[in-house]
Amino acid sequence: MKRLLVSMEDERYEDLRRFAFEKNVPMAELVRHAMEGMFEDDLDAMRIRRGLEEHAKDPSGTMTIQEYMKSRGISSRTSAKRPAGARRAAS
Repeated sequence: MKRLLVSMEDERYEDLRRFAFEKNVPMAELVRHAMEGMFEDDLDAMRIRRGLEEHAKDPSGTMTIQEYMKSRGISSRTSAKRPAGARRAAS
C-alpha cells in the first residue's frame, strides 16, 4: 500500500477529524471511501484497461467461456436451445 499526503484547510481537517471520531473510523478510510465513490466509474475503467493490456501481453492465464462453464459443471445446452421468448419470460 502506498501513502499519499493530502493538504487541506484547517477547518476542513477539523471537520473530517471530528466526523471520523463520530463514525469511529480512521480519517484515511473516510478519504479513501470518498475518493472511490467520487471516481468509481473512472477507476473501474482504468482497472479494466489494465486487465485487457495484461491479457494482450500474456493470454495464457485466461480461458474461454466454454472452458469456464465446463469447469463449473454448467451445461451450455440449456440456455442455447431455449427460444428467445422463453428466455425473456424466465427473466
